[in-house]
Amino acid sequence: MKIRTFYFYCILASILCAACASPREEGGRTAGGTPARAKDAAAGKMEQPALSDVKLKGYAGEKMDLFFKNRVFSDFAKNEVFGEAEEAFRAKADDRLGCVGYWQGEFWGKLAISASGVCEYSQDGELKDFIAKKAATLISMQEPDGYLGTYKNRAFLRVNDLEASKKAVGYECNWCWNLWCRKYTLWGLLEAYKIGKNPETLAAAARFMNQYIDMLRAENVKICDTGTFVGMPSMSILKPLLILYRETSDAKFLDFAKEIVSYWDRDGNPPPNFLRNAFSGEPVRLWYPHVKKWEKAYEMMSCLEGLVDYWRVTGDEKALKAASNIRDQLLRDEKNILSSVGYNDMFVGGANQINAITEPCDAIHWMRLNKELFLASGDPKYLDEMEDTFYNAFLAGVSRDGKWGSRGVRSHGYHFVAKPQVGMKYNHCCVDNMPRGFLDFAQTALSRSGGEIFVNFYSPFKGKIGGAEVEISGGYPIADFAEVKIRAEKPTKVSFRIPSWSARTFVDGKLAKGPWHSVMADGEKTVKIGFDMSPRVVDSTLSDCYIPKNDLRASRWTGYGSDPDLLPLMRHSAGATIRRGPLLLARSKYIGNSDAEMFGSATVNNGGAECRLTPAKADKTWGLWDAEIKTADGRTIKTKVCDFASAGDDFRRGEPVNRTPTFSVFF
Repeated sequence: MKIRTFYFYCILASILCAACASPREEGGRTAGGTPARAKDAAAGKMEQPALSDVKLKGYAGEKMDLFFKNRVFSDFAKNEVFGEAEEAFRAKADDRLGCVGYWQGEFWGKLAISASGVCEYSQDGELKDFIAKKAATLISMQEPDGYLGTYKNRAFLRVNDLEASKKAVGYECNWCWNLWCRKYTLWGLLEAYKIGKNPETLAAAARFMNQYIDMLRAENVKICDTGTFVGMPSMSILKPLLILYRETSDAKFLDFAKEIVSYWDRDGNPPPNFLRNAFSGEPVRLWYPHVKKWEKAYEMMSCLEGLVDYWRVTGDEKALKAASNIRDQLLRDEKNILSSVGYNDMFVGGANQINAITEPCDAIHWMRLNKELFLASGDPKYLDEMEDTFYNAFLAGVSRDGKWGSRGVRSHGYHFVAKPQVGMKYNHCCVDNMPRGFLDFAQTALSRSGGEIFVNFYSPFKGKIGGAEVEISGGYPIADFAEVKIRAEKPTKVSFRIPSWSARTFVDGKLAKGPWHSVMADGEKTVKIGFDMSPRVVDSTLSDCYIPKNDLRASRWTGYGSDPDLLPLMRHSAGATIRRGPLLLARSKYIGNSDAEMFGSATVNNGGAECRLTPAKADKTWGLWDAEIKTADGRTIKTKVCDFASAGDDFRRGEPVNRTPTFSVFF
């Protein structure tokens, strides 16, 4: 009897051991305990270099390095900025009003994502140790069931009493950012895991997501019905969720991703229904003409980025096509004169607003969406948009001292300086996101498809991919050429992007026809590329875009009514803009332009104007030119112009507005 019992337990033990070794039963772990990584079902067209294999130089690289120094590497960044974001998880004060929820919980994840990217880029050992320490500290606050957040009431998933919210904050408010904040926490943990490969970090992320899903099931709440803005902030967890699935192969996470996407293809067409509306041909702002204040740009583009990744994981071509179609529609209807999309973080026809304002987060996520679609397709039209946004709307929002940034990049007057949010002193949504904009641009400068190398951007940089090294010099885009040095281990086809704005591009003196021009490199080779930087006067078809004082858009342009002095500067009619290569040009106090020049009513718009530029030595701006503008009726205007990015990029944390320098992109 004892012998039979002994053998019974031996057999039972062997069965249990086999079950423990099963990847499916243990969330995708192999027999040795190492997470099994899921393989993507769809392969993209392009491969990027590792972040550590590319270094951005020149003006953009210097501005990036200064920002990293102050907001990532410094003791202030590590102790005060990161410390404040960490403290939000101890205080759990985001639901302090009970009926309305705030978003202190998003900042730790954003800082961790940014710091991890900077660590990968720089290969800095001290920063790597710091990230590991911060991840461990955060995980120590994780509750036994996996909950890790900044809401005392973890099940506060949506605002149920709008009347109570109105009494609490003074106006009807449906804010609940609980799941949005958790999205960033999950993503931050996953980026920390990518850097340190600590299995405890990945295990914490898996526990986190299991609690998240189980909580929704227990509360009988669909994720599309949580949060605000028709559930888009909550559902943007799709991207980090798919990263987690790749690392664990746990089918539970993929099933939840499929559930999220199913809410974008529902009968009755409830918003946002991306997978149906993407094929309607209608502008986003007209999808739901009777639904107000739902078209939140930042969160919508975050969902679309996840949709591209969903295609990679599942091979769902409809998902990819939907993201591509919506991107094209945004380009037509929402591309604003600042080279971003939307109007102050809303899709309400940004292309039609002469008094333009864009949130840096929108510029960053417009770049990210275009980057993902480029990697999926190899189509250089997405690179044109990335370049345009980076040099203009994005760089204009980063403070020249590398310490802070803008909340609203404007077309004229002065930019809306970022204010620390929801009771914080050192953190702001857009400022914490800014390293990602720099890193995405740098990493996309080079790509590879098969054995072919693609040079995508021409800002000075040094990078390597696929056994080839590429170094670009020449001062582009202030200069009208770029010198490319290539070192290839074996005969390699190298293709250069021909920007769509360059009417005549020459490679080694020969006219190149786009969108790519290819050469063979074997050993060392130097190629010189010349671009057509002839200034282009861009007329506006808008005849009158006056916005009344009591209009919602007016208060947004002035910073939610905080700066009424800006109202007299708002334009009542359209003005022309001037482009040089990828750069939007401006006049600025930095270069001595007067208020009469910048804000007077005279315009060359629709006047058949032509412009000639003569380079001048820049002191306070990136680029400087003497401009002579002639109109068809014989008028001649002589003025100084600079690049828009450095025309007014001076932001100080804690200051309510930025009074100097004023600038304008209108002529």
